[in-house]
Amino acid sequence: MKPKKALIIDDDRLLRKSLERAFTEQGWNCTCAEDGEAGWQMIHSLNPDLLVLDIFLPGKWSGMDLLRMLKAENKKKNMTVVVVTAGDPAKYLVPSREAGADILIPKPFSPKSFITQVQGLLSEKEAKR
Repeated sequence: MKPKKALIIDDDRLLRKSLERAFTEQGWNCTCAEDGEAGWQMIHSLNPDLLVLDIFLPGKWSGMDLLRMLKAENKKKNMTVVVVTAGDPAKYLVPSREAGADILIPKPFSPKSFITQVQGLLSEKEAKR
């Protein structure tokens, strides 16, 4: 079985690197982007199984913009989308879910707890198939 692919789009370099290391240790192929434009290109070129997406991104497109664009293109079929934010989670929970996110995880978090939450989500989704 080939490794699953994760794409992390977040402008926080330390967070990207720590999540990349944590996913790689779990056997994932992991790629990172620091802004919406680069992330959008990588979504299309990599077709990741998992997308970790920060709501606040520098540049032309925010994480919410990318979510809406994915939904409009119907690109999310087999992709699990985890939204992360340092903002008020209550403010972004409903809009992110409506735009297609599977879960919102507020920052800060440890890579270990993040991986545990994501693995739980993936197990739930797999059980429903």
